[in-house]
Amino acid sequence: MVYYAYIKNISDDFSSRYVVVFASRAVADEWWRAVSTAANTKYLDSVRRVAPQFFTHDVSKANASSSITDAQVASSFFGKVFFTLLPNRDDGGLSVIPILDFADHVSGNSFFIRAKPSPSEYWYCPGSSTGNVTPNSKVYVSRTERTRFRVRLISERKDIAGTIMIGSDEIAITLTSTNLSIRVSRSSHLIVSKSPEPGLKFSDLTNGFGVVTPLLDNEGQCGNIKELFKTDDGEDWELV
Repeated sequence: MVYYAYIKNISDDFSSRYVVVFASRAVADEWWRAVSTAANTKYLDSVRRVAPQFFTHDVSKANASSSITDAQVASSFFGKVFFTLLPNRDDGGLSVIPILDFADHVSGNSFFIRAKPSPSEYWYCPGSSTGNVTPNSKVYVSRTERTRFRVRLISERKDIAGTIMIGSDEIAITLTSTNLSIRVSRSSHLIVSKSPEPGLKFSDLTNGFGVVTPLLDNEGQCGNIKELFKTDDGEDWELV
């Protein structure tokens, strides 16, 4: 699904304004990572991410639209992004982009984790609401309960907190109510542990976790929770 953003000239209110079309939201976040860590430091001083769909640039330093043709910035995105220059303000006309309602993937923030195909299903760790959770407790998927988790970069320094997470980042997923993190058991089920799962990537939320048949209650009926496990071909999950 294509993703849109505005870029405004920070120096005035009428020129060098763009609508940007990205191949996907993930591409938009990856482009921003490339720009914000570019070897060409002019872009570091020019481009700012004000909101997920709103950027600014100082064209006297660097024009954001040139980032995809600069080998020191984001030339690898040339086939995934394009910039459309908007008319000057006094010439009239403004393309209105679709505004999306979603959680920004800021490292260190807390989220609920739910299934994209089934938005009523959330990750759930029993006892997490009160902090009454012990190591090796399982994490489930539930239609009636949900748990808030903190998702952060493993390598993030405290002085640069707030990084936008992208697929290749190694992450930790931790309960907000107690210092226990998601790990994968020997049977591939998701449990909580005193240390995070090594090698867990943000992209694993795309299809790295699956569910099994709903657990049966005491009367042999399907309950409201399913077991959650690590896999290479799982469900698509989103942070909300």
